[in-house]
Amino acid sequence: MSAQPAASVPARRTKLAIGVGVVCALSIYLGHGRSFVSLSHDPHEVNCLPELHLALLVHHQPDKVERGDYLFWKASSISALAYVGEDFVLKRVAGVPGDTLSIRGEQVFINERLVAEGLEDAVLYKRPASSFQRTEVIPPDRYFVVGTARMSNDSRYWGYLPHASIVGKGYRIY
Repeated sequence: MSAQPAASVPARRTKLAIGVGVVCALSIYLGHGRSFVSLSHDPHEVNCLPELHLALLVHHQPDKVERGDYLFWKASSISALAYVGEDFVLKRVAGVPGDTLSIRGEQVFINERLVAEGLEDAVLYKRPASSFQRTEVIPPDRYFVVGTARMSNDSRYWGYLPHASIVGKGYRIY
């Protein structure tokens, strides 16, 4: 029995283009002219979420948020992110209400599980990395969100994302 050849790059691009077209058509149909879904990519040279090249953003505030979900919100809703030029910020949920957050040294733990490393962005806040160390329980209706890159400006620095600020969930396309 011979192995099937992998799909060629043009075939994968064609499938991706068809998928994007279907998503756009559904967005127009389901959103009645409003954008119900959109596509997003990180235009920065150093991506905050290097594992996520293209994401589908569903513009609906979720009732339930779980660890590992990708959430997005308007950059202007978090004052520390006012400099962001894109409409939305997308990060991965590392901690949910009731979880224990601990930042020790340059490592971030949720319920004693390592979820992020590095505090390189401390210089942006003109503070030493040690000033971000803490151990606390994540409060109700708040989420600890991170990028998976060391240079991600995320909850390590500016705190928790309020549920009220969430615009929707993101889903990895590729």
